[in-house]
Amino acid sequence: MPVNVYEEQLRGLPKKERKALAREIARIQREDERRRKKRNTIIRRTSLITVGVVLLAVAALVIVNTVRAGLVGPANMASDGIVFSGDGTNTTAATSAALQAGQQPTATTFNPTSGVLTVVLYVDYASADSATFEKANATTVQGWVTSGYATLELHPVALSSTDGNDASTRAANAIACVAETSPNSVLTVHNALIADQATIASAGVSDSDLVTLVTKAGVTDAAVSSCITSNRYDSWVKDASARAKAGIPNADITAVTTSPTVIVDGSTYTGALSDATAFGTFVSDTYTKNTPASTATPTPTPTPTP
Repeated sequence: MPVNVYEEQLRGLPKKERKALAREIARIQREDERRRKKRNTIIRRTSLITVGVVLLAVAALVIVNTVRAGLVGPANMASDGIVFSGDGTNTTAATSAALQAGQQPTATTFNPTSGVLTVVLYVDYASADSATFEKANATTVQGWVTSGYATLELHPVALSSTDGNDASTRAANAIACVAETSPNSVLTVHNALIADQATIASAGVSDSDLVTLVTKAGVTDAAVSSCITSNRYDSWVKDASARAKAGIPNADITAVTTSPTVIVDGSTYTGALSDATAFGTFVSDTYTKNTPASTATPTPTPTPTP
C-alpha cells in the first residue's frame, strides 16, 4: 500500500490508534520485505541448482564421449588388422572405416583358391620369437606382397598385457596411430619396431621413444605423435588382443596363443621361426595344395630369397 494512503488512514485517528496502526503497517512492510528476500533466495538457489545440474550433465556427456572415443578403433583396421597388397611396384594398404565401440570386427574376404597367397600375421612387438621370424622372413614376405604374389594382413597384439600400460600395448598403439593417419607407412614402422624388439621387451621404450622411432621411419605427422603420446588406442589394443585370444577367422586354429602366429591360406605355420627355407617350403606346399592350375600365377611360386 502506498505511503500516502497510509497517511490518509492515520489522519483523524486518536494518537493511540495512530501508533497501533503505524506498528501494523510497519509489520506488514517487514513481512513483505521478508517474503521478497525469501523469494529472491529461492530463485537464486533454484538457478544455482539448475546450473549445477546442467554442468553435471555436460561433464557426464564429456566423460561418456571420452570413454567411447577410447573404445573406437583406428581407421583402416576394421578387421582388427591392416591389409596390404601390391601391384608389382608399390605396396598399398587397404582402407576401411573405424571400428566403433561395441562393434565386432569385419573379417577380411578370404579366397585361398584365388592364386594369390593370403598371409596373416599376429605380432606382439615385445616377443623375441616375433623378431626371430621377421628377421628371417619379413623381406621375402613383403617382397611377395609388393610383387602381387600375396596379401599381408598385419594384426598388432599385446598378448601378455595385464594393465594396458605395458610396452607391448604402447607399441601396438603406435601401429594403430600410424594406420589411422598414414596407413601406407605401417610396414615401415612395423619393421622399425621389430628391429627395436629387445628394447621394447625390456620395457625401456617410452611414448616419446616411440614418437622418435616413428618419426625416423618417415612418419612426421603431428597427429600421429599426439595419438601415440595420448595412448589413444590402448583400449582398442586390449580389446583386439582379447578378441584374437578368443577366436580368429579364416584359420585352422581356434585362437591366437603365441606371437608370432603366421597363417598362410588358412594354414598355420608351425615350423622353425628362424628357418627361412622351412617357411618357404611350407608356403609353396600350401599354395600348391590350395591353388587350382587354372588360377595359378604364371610366375614361379614364391620362394624365400637366399
